[in-house]
Amino acid sequence: MRNNAGNAGDKLNSLFTAMLEDLNDKSPEDAPRAFAVARQVQRMRKRAKSDDRDLHLRAIADFISCNSLVGDTVVSLSEDVITEAARYIEHVLERFTTSLDETNIQQSFDPSYLESNWKFGPGASNGVKGTHTAEKIVQNMTCTILCKPLVTALRGSNSYFQLNDERNGNDGTTAVRGSRLATVPKNETTNRTIAIEPSGNMALQLAAGSYIEGALRMIGLDIRTQQPKNKAMAKRGSIDGSIATIDLKSASDMFTPFLIRKLWPRRWYRLLSAIRSDEIDTGDSGWIKMNMISTMGNGFTFPLMTLSIVALIYAYRRLKGGPNLFIDWSSTCVFGDDIIIPVSEYEGVVSVLSAAGLVVNNDKSYCSGPFRESCGGDYFEGYDVTPFYVRSLDSDAAVYVAINQVFEWSARHNLLLHRTLNLLRSFIAGKVHLVPEWHNPDEGVLTASVQGRYTYLQRLVERRTHKRGPYDYPLAVGGYLVPGNPDNFFTPRLFKQRWRVRKSRLPNGYLDGADPVKRSACITHFVSAYSFLFEV
Repeated sequence: MRNNAGNAGDKLNSLFTAMLEDLNDKSPEDAPRAFAVARQVQRMRKRAKSDDRDLHLRAIADFISCNSLVGDTVVSLSEDVITEAARYIEHVLERFTTSLDETNIQQSFDPSYLESNWKFGPGASNGVKGTHTAEKIVQNMTCTILCKPLVTALRGSNSYFQLNDERNGNDGTTAVRGSRLATVPKNETTNRTIAIEPSGNMALQLAAGSYIEGALRMIGLDIRTQQPKNKAMAKRGSIDGSIATIDLKSASDMFTPFLIRKLWPRRWYRLLSAIRSDEIDTGDSGWIKMNMISTMGNGFTFPLMTLSIVALIYAYRRLKGGPNLFIDWSSTCVFGDDIIIPVSEYEGVVSVLSAAGLVVNNDKSYCSGPFRESCGGDYFEGYDVTPFYVRSLDSDAAVYVAINQVFEWSARHNLLLHRTLNLLRSFIAGKVHLVPEWHNPDEGVLTASVQGRYTYLQRLVERRTHKRGPYDYPLAVGGYLVPGNPDNFFTPRLFKQRWRVRKSRLPNGYLDGADPVKRSACITHFVSAYSFLFEV
């Protein structure tokens, strides 16, 4: 397959020009579809990837500035709000802790949970080579000085670690100063900062995050399934105007240690303080002290943020005469900093969040009018106006993803982006792969109009050998390692994907490639009608 990464930026620019011409030609008479077109025009470039060095430096500078701002943040919550919110968090944690062991009476924390539920993160770790668990587990766990006793205890509670450390004559840890700041593309004009944590800190952070997620499930909020609920609620709010959606600016960075100390039980605050990195290496600007409790990249950031915000909403309601130790989820959704509450509570909750040192993003928060957005779902009078974003065109697989996005948006609004599709077709050399709708969107054009025998792109998977060692059994049981002869192997995370062309056929009895579970009949019929655009 040819590599078209060299002019990926030019291709993106030409794509956006074609999309703009297509969208400017569309003038739907009904308001929802007109809003969908305007929304697409406004947001189409938002998530395009850029490797601009200046974006990296600007993101680092913004992080340093934000960290300084957090250091000066004053939490002005009333004692009544703090008391109610802290009481709610403690109650939620106690319920979950009791579910772990019925002898945990009125205990908000059970340290044995950390020893049973730790894991390595899926990405890079500071001071460790490789990103796969099979690579990390054979190296010393890196950790900060404050976290070292906890990491040592964790290794001592695990028989595999214990035997290996005794054989090597050390405790299996390596002290590091803190985390390392990195950036990843967020959109065409902005990079996002993430903290690359030490591996030992991250293992415990993920366990603490899992603990909080379990506590949230006990009160009816499951982070794993919450996003569709937020979207459904946003859709309802765009129809009847009963609920408001709130978004926060840099929410993961704005929680101060002072706020967490006030809201969370003492044992939890001590734990979170010990396993976080209190310093971060910013690169050219050197090491700085972390004024925020955590940031993106920390394993407990998201669930900590979610439960803290839920508790602040509860405290506001409680002081207004609301029910005791109860959240009505029929009109409330919280997923990180994506917040949904009744319109009548908007001003009051925003006031409480601001007093907690958080910053409401007024450009993305809605309490009036026919539009609402939450968790990537945009709705105008109940009509789905969510725009699609083309991140990259650096490979044929990325072009196929873009084609499928354009087709689905066009079908949803019955507005064919003809120039855009023709341009995307020109980016693919040779035959276009038409594949059944149950395939992945990077494998070809998803359509019911597929031949009985067809070709598609298959992502190449690298197998890396792993010499036999003391951790083979737990790695195999956990699904991280595949036993082999003479060597075991694992599949590492690839930062540059490659594909190959494969042949396949429709299963016996199938007349077409339609997938009624994956796609609606409307989209299936629309794409099938215009699949001729990609036939040779």
